[in-house]
Amino acid sequence: MKNLNLSFSITSVILGGNLLILSPVLGQTNLISNSEELPSVTYNPESEPEETTIEQIERLYSGPPPVLDDLDETITNVHQLSDVTPDHWAYQALQSLVEKYRCLSGSPGGNFNGNRAMTRYEFAAGLNDCLTSVRRLIESFNNQFPQKEDLLVIERLQAEFATELKNITAKIDNVEQRVAFIEGHQFSPTTVLRGVVNFNLIGAFGDRKAISPGSHSREKLDDNLTLSGATILNFDTSFTGKDRLRTQLIAGNVNSFGSGVTGTEMTRLLTINTGNNVRLGTLFYEFPLGKRGIIAIAPIADFPTRIFPAFNPVNSISNFGAESPIYSFAFGGGGVIYYNFTDKLAGGISYLTDSLSNVSEGIFKGQYTLLSQISYTPTKQFGFAFTYGHYYAPEPGITNNITGSKGSVFAQFPFGTSTATSSNAFGLQFTYKLSTKLILGGWVSYFNAKAEASPSVSGLNGFRGAQAEIWSWALTAFLADLGKAGSQLSFVCGMPPKVINNDVSAREDPDTSLHFELSYRYPVTDRIFIIPGFLVVTSPEHNAANSPIWVGLLRTSFAF
Repeated sequence: MKNLNLSFSITSVILGGNLLILSPVLGQTNLISNSEELPSVTYNPESEPEETTIEQIERLYSGPPPVLDDLDETITNVHQLSDVTPDHWAYQALQSLVEKYRCLSGSPGGNFNGNRAMTRYEFAAGLNDCLTSVRRLIESFNNQFPQKEDLLVIERLQAEFATELKNITAKIDNVEQRVAFIEGHQFSPTTVLRGVVNFNLIGAFGDRKAISPGSHSREKLDDNLTLSGATILNFDTSFTGKDRLRTQLIAGNVNSFGSGVTGTEMTRLLTINTGNNVRLGTLFYEFPLGKRGIIAIAPIADFPTRIFPAFNPVNSISNFGAESPIYSFAFGGGGVIYYNFTDKLAGGISYLTDSLSNVSEGIFKGQYTLLSQISYTPTKQFGFAFTYGHYYAPEPGITNNITGSKGSVFAQFPFGTSTATSSNAFGLQFTYKLSTKLILGGWVSYFNAKAEASPSVSGLNGFRGAQAEIWSWALTAFLADLGKAGSQLSFVCGMPPKVINNDVSAREDPDTSLHFELSYRYPVTDRIFIIPGFLVVTSPEHNAANSPIWVGLLRTSFAF
């Protein structure tokens, strides 16, 4: 008996490996925005992968390996070859082998079904599968050796389709190499790790620090450029392929350039400052509600716009420009539900509190925010949302304040930092897509705050039941692909929250501040971004006695 060279991998590896060729990171895909399934991948923690150079990684993930390039020079394109028809001798020979050895695992019952013509490549894939089964049969030593006639047929088939079999073998080897690399270098078979590292160069400029109306302190704004960094690590785990458990770790030393530097929170940036200590940023679990909804339960630091659409197209560098103030006072532990009633109409509700684990206050007796929203997108170009929120805090100075640290001090604490305060808030947000690259957005928000205790607790002349009205608005614009594909130019113009009427008259804002912001996100690579930006606030604290304050930022962001 002749020795046969039948060392071919199972053809089904091609089908299973195609996804890994097209998207090598698919083995660590998670639920992002919408539900994405997490595949289950076997992982041996005792098998420590060898250190891999950048060149090795690029070779594995960037197109076909050199061996395929060499093959392309000597192998005729299979699409240029004639098909194998049912009356072809090879077609009938393979059919006979399949019937004898049940060697075609890809068809039901191991049969060679159909009477249609096949491409030579498709035929060779079935032949390769059958050859693998015959090889295993020989190696099993169960006295079921192929007949001599069958061996002669196999040799003839191998010779006839040598070109196609060689090409398939090379492709399978490439797939197996990539699968082995992914299994050896994946973070976890069930958990996806994604992260961002930011380097920030920040400075503030102006004459003096801002002061509230009625204050006489005129401290000079003496600021130096700062270089700082922050890291965010998201661990996303799925148990069903449609759910997500997120554990977020954060660390950083980035100054927010708020009131401690400029005298006002109107200049506050979106930053992370944990004193470089690693902290748990957020912890939540979300799962589907039927086919159109989602439910999230969070013991730590969730926020509605993680699920609710904020209808703000820009990527803002500032706290004010990130989203409408109607969302900002809703933060903490609790739950969020959002449901798409139709393709155009959706709604949601959230209940969040920062006293969730406090035994003396718990879920319902401490600070809390109840937020509800109806979203409507009548066309692909236009969408808007109406939002209502109810807020309560027994002492807003030590919890989330009324406007989420946006606007003037009077807007954040209309009755002082120690007075129990509630608020009914209303917001209208919209987005309009002018073109594929230019998107406009905007919002207007109104807060009706009420003193739930006497403002005298905060040293103010007022009474329990006093009310205050707070307004805010903004217009935003987003321009994509300016200068380079993937770039993003963001513009924000608006009025930070302002107290226009207050029964405690000493805490009304007499003038009007305006916020102007421009930032540009430039992609150096798919994973590295440079973000220059600046903002200026006129008459900070809604006080014309204050000169404008500028804040400039240069951020380098590394995503992985």
